[in-house]
Amino acid sequence: MTEDEFRKLLAEQGCEEIRENKYPPGSDGEPHTHEFSALLMVLEGEFILAREDGSETFLVGQTCDVPAGTVHTERTTQLGARVLAGIKSAD
Repeated sequence: MTEDEFRKLLAEQGCEEIRENKYPPGSDGEPHTHEFSALLMVLEGEFILAREDGSETFLVGQTCDVPAGTVHTERTTQLGARVLAGIKSAD
């Protein structure tokens, strides 16, 4: 998926906000939740989303979602990551 296609998808999904997040190489955040849902696309690097049931690595052009209230941790490999996130209030 291209960035333009993803931005169109975010608009269709009703995302109220679009954020670009940069994660340095070797990031390993703390487990946390959000009061909002997020739909993410990797723009650069490798992004690892760790949830209670395991972790998954996403590469450039790949997307993932994090529903509101999901316990998760954002991690990166030594490449770091730049991620575009569409934010949507929990229903």
